[in-house]
Amino acid sequence: MAENKIKVLHMTPPDINNGVYHYIFNHMRHMDMRKYQFAFLTKGAEELQLTDEYRQYGFSVYTLHNRQRDSREGLRQEVEYVLSQGYDAIHLHTSSWRGFLIEEIAMEMGVGKVIVHSHSTGIDVADGKEREKQIEEHEWYKSQFSMKYATDVCACSALAADWLFGPAIPREQVRILPNAIDVSRYHFRPGKRQEIRVHLNLENRIVIGNVGRYSYQKNQEFLIRAFAKAYAHNHSLFLLCLGEGELLKELRALVRRLGIGNSVLCLEWNNHVEDYLQAMDVFCLPSRFEGLPISAIEAQAAGLRCLISEHVTKEVRITDLVTFLPLEEECWVEELAGSRIDMHRDRQDEKIAGAGYDIRLAARRLEELYGR
Repeated sequence: MAENKIKVLHMTPPDINNGVYHYIFNHMRHMDMRKYQFAFLTKGAEELQLTDEYRQYGFSVYTLHNRQRDSREGLRQEVEYVLSQGYDAIHLHTSSWRGFLIEEIAMEMGVGKVIVHSHSTGIDVADGKEREKQIEEHEWYKSQFSMKYATDVCACSALAADWLFGPAIPREQVRILPNAIDVSRYHFRPGKRQEIRVHLNLENRIVIGNVGRYSYQKNQEFLIRAFAKAYAHNHSLFLLCLGEGELLKELRALVRRLGIGNSVLCLEWNNHVEDYLQAMDVFCLPSRFEGLPISAIEAQAAGLRCLISEHVTKEVRITDLVTFLPLEEECWVEELAGSRIDMHRDRQDEKIAGAGYDIRLAARRLEELYGR
Protein backbone atom coordinates (compact mmCIF):
# COMPACT_ATOMS: atom_id res chain seq x y z
CA MET A 1 0.00 0.00 0.00
CA ALA A 2 1.31 3.43 -0.87
CA GLU A 3 2.14 5.41 2.28
CA ASN A 4 0.38 8.56 1.08
CA LYS A 5 -3.04 6.94 0.77
CA ILE A 6 -5.82 8.35 2.93
CA LYS A 7 -6.86 5.49 5.23
CA VAL A 8 -10.60 5.30 5.94
CA LEU A 9 -12.18 2.84 8.39
CA HIS A 10 -15.88 2.12 7.75
CA MET A 11 -18.00 1.03 10.71
CA THR A 12 -20.80 -0.97 9.09
CA PRO A 13 -23.79 -3.26 9.86
CA PRO A 14 -23.48 -7.07 9.89
CA ASP A 15 -25.96 -7.58 7.02
CA ILE A 16 -23.94 -7.34 3.81
CA ASN A 17 -26.93 -6.67 1.54
CA ASN A 18 -27.79 -3.64 3.63
CA GLY A 19 -28.09 -0.34 1.74
CA VAL A 20 -25.00 0.92 3.57
CA TYR A 21 -22.77 -1.48 1.64
CA HIS A 22 -24.44 -0.55 -1.65
CA TYR A 23 -23.66 3.07 -0.81
CA ILE A 24 -19.99 2.38 -0.09
CA PHE A 25 -19.37 -0.03 -2.97
CA ASN A 26 -21.18 2.17 -5.51
CA HIS A 27 -18.91 5.07 -4.54
CA MET A 28 -15.74 2.97 -4.53
CA ARG A 29 -16.25 2.11 -8.19
CA HIS A 30 -16.15 5.80 -9.08
CA MET A 31 -13.50 7.07 -6.66
CA ASP A 32 -9.80 7.23 -7.43
CA MET A 33 -8.89 4.30 -5.18
CA ARG A 34 -5.20 4.92 -5.82
CA LYS A 35 -5.62 7.70 -3.24
CA TYR A 36 -7.64 5.81 -0.63
CA GLN A 37 -7.26 2.69 1.49
CA PHE A 38 -10.58 1.47 2.87
CA ALA A 39 -11.07 -0.95 5.75
CA PHE A 40 -14.16 -2.26 7.53
CA LEU A 41 -15.02 -2.93 11.17
CA THR A 42 -18.16 -5.09 11.34
CA LYS A 43 -19.83 -8.09 12.91
CA GLY A 44 -20.39 -9.36 9.35
CA ALA A 45 -16.69 -9.76 8.53
CA GLU A 46 -16.90 -13.33 7.23
CA GLU A 47 -19.75 -12.52 4.85
CA LEU A 48 -18.02 -9.34 3.68
CA GLN A 49 -14.95 -11.36 2.72
CA LEU A 50 -17.10 -13.39 0.31
CA THR A 51 -18.14 -10.37 -1.78
CA ASP A 52 -16.91 -9.51 -5.25
CA GLU A 53 -15.79 -6.14 -3.89
CA TYR A 54 -13.51 -7.80 -1.34
CA ARG A 55 -11.89 -9.85 -4.09
CA GLN A 56 -11.54 -6.79 -6.30
CA TYR A 57 -10.22 -4.26 -3.80
CA GLY A 58 -8.64 -6.47 -1.11
CA PHE A 59 -9.56 -4.09 1.72
CA SER A 60 -8.83 -4.98 5.35
CA VAL A 61 -11.75 -6.38 7.36
CA TYR A 62 -11.81 -6.43 11.17
CA THR A 63 -14.33 -8.52 13.09
CA LEU A 64 -16.19 -6.62 15.80
CA HIS A 65 -16.79 -8.95 18.76
CA ASN A 66 -18.11 -6.64 21.49
CA ARG A 67 -21.05 -4.27 21.91
CA GLN A 68 -21.14 -1.20 24.13
CA ARG A 69 -24.14 -2.44 26.09
CA ASP A 70 -22.46 -5.79 26.85
CA SER A 71 -18.82 -4.85 27.41
CA ARG A 72 -17.64 -1.25 27.24
CA GLU A 73 -14.10 -2.26 28.10
CA GLY A 74 -14.01 -5.05 25.52
CA LEU A 75 -15.31 -2.70 22.83
CA ARG A 76 -12.80 -0.03 23.84
CA GLN A 77 -9.88 -2.45 23.53
CA GLU A 78 -11.03 -3.62 20.09
CA VAL A 79 -11.57 -0.13 18.70
CA GLU A 80 -8.34 1.26 20.13
CA TYR A 81 -6.40 -1.61 18.54
CA VAL A 82 -7.94 -1.06 15.10
CA LEU A 83 -7.58 2.73 15.17
CA SER A 84 -3.96 2.38 16.27
CA GLN A 85 -3.26 1.06 12.75
CA GLY A 86 -3.16 4.69 11.66
CA TYR A 87 -6.52 5.63 10.14
CA ASP A 88 -7.05 9.18 8.89
CA ALA A 89 -10.84 8.88 9.09
CA ILE A 90 -13.50 6.66 10.62
CA HIS A 91 -16.86 6.71 8.83
CA LEU A 92 -19.64 5.44 11.11
CA HIS A 93 -22.69 4.36 9.11
CA THR A 94 -25.54 4.64 11.60
CA SER A 95 -29.25 3.76 11.59
CA SER A 96 -30.06 4.49 15.25
CA TRP A 97 -28.34 5.27 18.53
CA ARG A 98 -27.41 2.57 21.01
CA GLY A 99 -24.35 4.42 22.26
CA PHE A 100 -21.45 6.41 20.86
CA LEU A 101 -18.43 4.98 22.64
CA ILE A 102 -16.67 4.37 19.31
CA GLU A 103 -17.04 8.03 18.36
CA GLU A 104 -15.74 9.05 21.79
CA ILE A 105 -12.67 6.81 21.47
CA ALA A 106 -11.90 8.06 17.95
CA MET A 107 -12.03 11.69 19.11
CA GLU A 108 -9.85 10.89 22.13
CA MET A 109 -7.27 9.23 19.87
CA GLY A 110 -7.16 12.25 17.57
CA VAL A 111 -8.47 10.61 14.40
CA GLY A 112 -8.54 13.42 11.82
CA LYS A 113 -12.08 12.76 10.58
CA VAL A 114 -14.78 11.20 12.75
CA ILE A 115 -17.80 11.05 10.44
CA VAL A 116 -21.26 10.07 11.71
CA HIS A 117 -23.60 9.28 8.79
CA SER A 118 -27.36 8.75 9.24
CA HIS A 119 -28.88 6.18 6.87
CA SER A 120 -32.38 5.63 8.28
CA THR A 121 -35.42 7.13 9.98
CA GLY A 122 -36.66 4.33 12.23
CA ILE A 123 -36.08 1.07 14.11
CA ASP A 124 -36.43 -2.07 11.98
CA VAL A 125 -37.81 -4.39 14.68
CA ALA A 126 -41.17 -6.15 14.26
CA ASP A 127 -41.85 -6.71 17.97
CA GLY A 128 -43.68 -3.63 19.22
CA LYS A 129 -42.40 -3.66 22.81
CA GLU A 130 -38.79 -4.18 21.75
CA ARG A 131 -39.11 -1.47 19.11
CA GLU A 132 -40.46 1.03 21.66
CA LYS A 133 -37.63 0.13 24.03
CA GLN A 134 -35.03 0.75 21.34
CA ILE A 135 -36.69 4.01 20.26
CA GLU A 136 -36.58 5.23 23.87
CA GLU A 137 -32.88 4.34 24.07
CA HIS A 138 -32.25 6.00 20.71
CA GLU A 139 -33.95 9.23 21.78
CA TRP A 140 -31.90 9.40 24.99
CA TYR A 141 -28.57 9.03 23.19
CA LYS A 142 -29.75 11.44 20.49
CA SER A 143 -30.36 14.08 23.17
CA GLN A 144 -26.81 13.58 24.48
CA PHE A 145 -24.98 13.62 21.14
CA SER A 146 -23.02 16.73 20.23
CA MET A 147 -20.11 17.76 18.02
CA LYS A 148 -17.65 16.79 20.74
CA TYR A 149 -18.18 13.23 19.45
CA ALA A 150 -17.63 13.92 15.73
CA THR A 151 -15.81 16.18 13.31
CA ASP A 152 -18.44 15.75 10.57
CA VAL A 153 -22.10 14.77 10.49
CA CYS A 154 -23.89 13.50 7.35
CA ALA A 155 -27.26 12.09 6.33
CA CYS A 156 -28.81 10.57 3.22
CA SER A 157 -31.81 12.93 3.52
CA ALA A 158 -33.15 15.77 5.66
CA LEU A 159 -35.52 13.29 7.33
CA ALA A 160 -32.58 11.02 8.21
CA ALA A 161 -30.76 14.00 9.69
CA ASP A 162 -33.74 14.81 11.92
CA TRP A 163 -33.94 11.17 13.01
CA LEU A 164 -30.33 10.87 14.23
CA PHE A 165 -29.31 14.37 15.29
CA GLY A 166 -30.88 16.42 18.08
CA PRO A 167 -30.97 20.19 18.64
CA ALA A 168 -27.27 20.27 19.60
CA ILE A 169 -26.43 19.67 15.92
CA PRO A 170 -27.25 22.70 13.72
CA ARG A 171 -28.95 21.50 10.54
CA GLU A 172 -26.66 23.65 8.39
CA GLN A 173 -23.77 21.58 9.73
CA VAL A 174 -25.23 18.31 8.41
CA ARG A 175 -23.97 17.35 4.94
CA ILE A 176 -26.70 15.72 2.86
CA LEU A 177 -25.06 12.92 0.86
CA PRO A 178 -27.77 11.39 -1.38
CA ASN A 179 -27.71 7.67 -2.15
CA ALA A 180 -26.49 8.07 -5.72
CA ILE A 181 -26.36 5.52 -8.53
CA ASP A 182 -24.73 4.87 -11.89
CA VAL A 183 -27.76 5.85 -13.98
CA SER A 184 -26.45 4.19 -17.14
CA ARG A 185 -26.72 0.71 -15.53
CA TYR A 186 -30.51 1.05 -15.33
CA HIS A 187 -31.40 2.26 -18.83
CA PHE A 188 -34.33 0.34 -20.26
CA ARG A 189 -33.19 -2.63 -22.36
CA PRO A 190 -36.05 -4.46 -24.12
CA GLY A 191 -33.82 -7.45 -24.88
CA LYS A 192 -32.90 -7.94 -21.21
CA ARG A 193 -36.55 -7.47 -20.23
CA GLN A 194 -37.55 -10.28 -22.59
CA GLU A 195 -34.75 -12.53 -21.37
CA ILE A 196 -35.70 -12.20 -17.69
CA ARG A 197 -39.43 -12.54 -18.35
CA VAL A 198 -38.90 -15.71 -20.42
CA HIS A 199 -36.60 -17.12 -17.73
CA LEU A 200 -39.23 -16.51 -15.03
CA ASN A 201 -42.16 -17.47 -17.30
CA LEU A 202 -43.69 -14.00 -17.08
CA GLU A 203 -44.65 -13.38 -20.71
CA ASN A 204 -47.91 -11.44 -21.00
CA ARG A 205 -47.99 -10.75 -17.25
CA ILE A 206 -48.16 -7.29 -15.66
CA VAL A 207 -45.23 -7.46 -13.25
CA ILE A 208 -45.43 -5.60 -9.95
CA GLY A 209 -41.97 -5.37 -8.41
CA ASN A 210 -40.36 -4.81 -5.03
CA VAL A 211 -36.66 -4.75 -4.08
CA GLY A 212 -35.53 -4.68 -0.45
CA ARG A 213 -34.92 -6.59 2.74
CA TYR A 214 -37.74 -8.88 3.81
CA SER A 215 -38.28 -7.00 7.07
CA TYR A 216 -40.65 -5.01 9.26
CA GLN A 217 -39.34 -1.77 7.75
CA LYS A 218 -39.96 -2.73 4.12
CA ASN A 219 -43.50 -3.94 4.87
CA GLN A 220 -43.82 -6.60 2.14
CA GLU A 221 -46.66 -8.28 4.05
CA PHE A 222 -48.82 -5.23 3.32
CA LEU A 223 -47.87 -5.40 -0.37
CA ILE A 224 -48.66 -9.11 -0.65
CA ARG A 225 -52.10 -8.70 0.95
CA ALA A 226 -52.92 -5.74 -1.30
CA PHE A 227 -51.66 -7.64 -4.33
CA ALA A 228 -53.88 -10.64 -3.49
CA LYS A 229 -56.97 -8.42 -3.59
CA ALA A 230 -55.83 -6.68 -6.79
CA TYR A 231 -55.14 -10.05 -8.40
CA ALA A 232 -58.75 -11.05 -7.74
CA HIS A 233 -59.74 -8.17 -10.08
CA ASN A 234 -56.94 -8.64 -12.62
CA HIS A 235 -55.49 -12.12 -13.20
CA SER A 236 -52.76 -10.74 -15.46
CA LEU A 237 -50.90 -9.38 -12.43
CA PHE A 238 -47.72 -10.98 -11.09
CA LEU A 239 -45.74 -9.94 -8.00
CA LEU A 240 -41.93 -10.22 -8.17
CA CYS A 241 -39.96 -9.48 -4.98
CA LEU A 242 -36.19 -9.53 -4.62
CA GLY A 243 -34.21 -9.44 -1.38
CA GLU A 244 -33.17 -11.29 1.73
CA GLY A 245 -34.03 -11.03 5.38
CA GLU A 246 -35.56 -12.56 8.45
CA LEU A 247 -39.16 -12.52 7.17
CA LEU A 248 -38.64 -14.38 3.88
CA LYS A 249 -40.09 -17.70 5.12
CA GLU A 250 -43.07 -15.95 6.73
CA LEU A 251 -43.83 -14.05 3.54
CA ARG A 252 -43.65 -17.19 1.39
CA ALA A 253 -45.99 -18.90 3.86
CA LEU A 254 -48.40 -15.94 3.60
CA VAL A 255 -48.40 -16.27 -0.20
CA ARG A 256 -49.38 -19.93 0.12
CA ARG A 257 -52.15 -19.18 2.64
CA LEU A 258 -53.62 -16.54 0.34
CA GLY A 259 -53.64 -19.03 -2.55
CA ILE A 260 -51.60 -16.85 -4.92
CA GLY A 261 -48.48 -19.02 -5.15
CA ASN A 262 -48.70 -19.18 -8.96
CA SER A 263 -48.58 -15.39 -9.24
CA VAL A 264 -45.94 -14.38 -6.67
CA LEU A 265 -42.19 -14.95 -6.51
CA CYS A 266 -40.19 -13.91 -3.43
CA LEU A 267 -36.67 -14.43 -4.73
CA GLU A 268 -33.47 -14.29 -2.73
CA TRP A 269 -30.99 -11.47 -3.31
CA ASN A 270 -29.30 -11.10 -6.68
CA ASN A 271 -26.45 -8.71 -7.49
CA HIS A 272 -28.01 -7.84 -10.86
CA VAL A 273 -31.03 -5.88 -9.64
CA GLU A 274 -30.90 -3.71 -12.76
CA ASP A 275 -31.80 -6.76 -14.91
CA TYR A 276 -34.87 -7.60 -12.83
CA LEU A 277 -36.06 -3.99 -12.93
CA GLN A 278 -36.25 -4.34 -16.72
CA ALA A 279 -38.79 -7.15 -16.31
CA MET A 280 -41.10 -5.07 -14.10
CA ASP A 281 -43.95 -2.76 -15.09
CA VAL A 282 -44.58 -1.07 -11.73
CA PHE A 283 -42.27 -0.68 -8.74
CA CYS A 284 -43.73 -0.67 -5.21
CA LEU A 285 -42.19 0.47 -1.94
CA PRO A 286 -44.71 0.28 0.93
CA SER A 287 -42.08 0.96 3.64
CA ARG A 288 -43.01 2.00 7.16
CA PHE A 289 -39.94 4.28 7.17
CA GLU A 290 -36.82 4.97 5.10
CA GLY A 291 -33.73 7.14 5.13
CA LEU A 292 -33.61 7.57 1.39
CA PRO A 293 -34.26 4.30 -0.45
CA ILE A 294 -31.74 3.71 -3.21
CA SER A 295 -34.09 1.09 -4.72
CA ALA A 296 -36.57 3.84 -5.59
CA ILE A 297 -33.84 5.88 -7.30
CA GLU A 298 -32.84 2.81 -9.32
CA ALA A 299 -36.45 2.14 -10.30
CA GLN A 300 -36.85 5.70 -11.57
CA ALA A 301 -33.60 5.38 -13.53
CA ALA A 302 -35.12 2.28 -15.16
CA GLY A 303 -38.13 4.39 -16.17
CA LEU A 304 -40.57 2.51 -13.93
CA ARG A 305 -43.78 3.91 -12.51
CA CYS A 306 -43.26 3.93 -8.74
CA LEU A 307 -45.88 3.55 -6.00
CA ILE A 308 -44.29 4.65 -2.73
CA SER A 309 -45.53 4.87 0.84
CA GLU A 310 -46.26 8.35 2.21
CA HIS A 311 -43.94 7.45 5.09
CA VAL A 312 -40.94 7.71 2.76
CA THR A 313 -39.15 11.06 2.48
CA LYS A 314 -40.50 13.24 -0.35
CA GLU A 315 -36.90 13.80 -1.47
CA VAL A 316 -37.17 10.46 -3.28
CA ARG A 317 -39.54 11.99 -5.84
CA ILE A 318 -36.96 12.96 -8.44
CA THR A 319 -39.21 12.36 -11.44
CA ASP A 320 -42.90 12.41 -12.28
CA LEU A 321 -42.87 8.60 -12.16
CA VAL A 322 -43.44 8.63 -8.38
CA THR A 323 -46.88 8.47 -6.76
CA PHE A 324 -47.10 8.58 -2.96
CA LEU A 325 -49.83 6.51 -1.33
CA PRO A 326 -51.03 6.23 2.28
CA LEU A 327 -50.61 2.82 3.86
CA GLU A 328 -54.27 2.07 3.36
CA GLU A 329 -54.84 -1.24 1.61
CA GLU A 330 -57.68 -0.17 -0.68
CA CYS A 331 -55.56 2.64 -2.19
CA TRP A 332 -52.89 0.14 -3.19
CA VAL A 333 -55.43 -2.43 -4.40
CA GLU A 334 -56.97 0.15 -6.75
CA GLU A 335 -53.59 1.28 -8.13
CA LEU A 336 -52.30 -2.28 -8.61
CA ALA A 337 -55.50 -3.58 -10.21
CA GLY A 338 -55.31 -0.83 -12.83
CA SER A 339 -51.67 -1.47 -13.76
CA ARG A 340 -50.64 -2.02 -17.38
CA ILE A 341 -47.68 -3.51 -19.22
CA ASP A 342 -45.15 -0.72 -19.65
CA MET A 343 -42.87 -0.85 -22.69
CA HIS A 344 -42.38 2.91 -22.96
CA ARG A 345 -39.53 4.00 -20.71
CA ASP A 346 -38.09 7.50 -21.04
CA ARG A 347 -34.53 8.07 -19.81
CA GLN A 348 -34.38 10.07 -16.61
CA ASP A 349 -30.61 10.79 -16.61
CA GLU A 350 -30.79 14.58 -16.56
CA LYS A 351 -33.40 14.74 -13.79
CA ILE A 352 -31.53 12.26 -11.62
CA ALA A 353 -28.16 13.96 -12.14
CA GLY A 354 -29.71 17.40 -11.63
CA ALA A 355 -31.11 16.29 -8.27
CA GLY A 356 -27.62 15.22 -7.12
CA TYR A 357 -28.04 11.45 -7.50
CA ASP A 358 -25.41 10.85 -10.17
CA ILE A 359 -22.73 8.60 -8.68
CA ARG A 360 -19.84 10.39 -10.37
CA LEU A 361 -20.68 13.71 -8.72
CA ALA A 362 -21.43 11.98 -5.42
CA ALA A 363 -18.05 10.21 -5.47
CA ARG A 364 -16.28 13.56 -5.83
CA ARG A 365 -18.20 14.87 -2.81
CA LEU A 366 -17.14 11.87 -0.75
CA GLU A 367 -13.52 12.39 -1.78
CA GLU A 368 -13.80 15.99 -0.62
CA LEU A 369 -15.16 14.82 2.73
CA TYR A 370 -12.24 12.44 3.26
CA GLY A 371 -9.69 14.88 1.84
CA ARG A 372 -7.84 14.51 -1.44
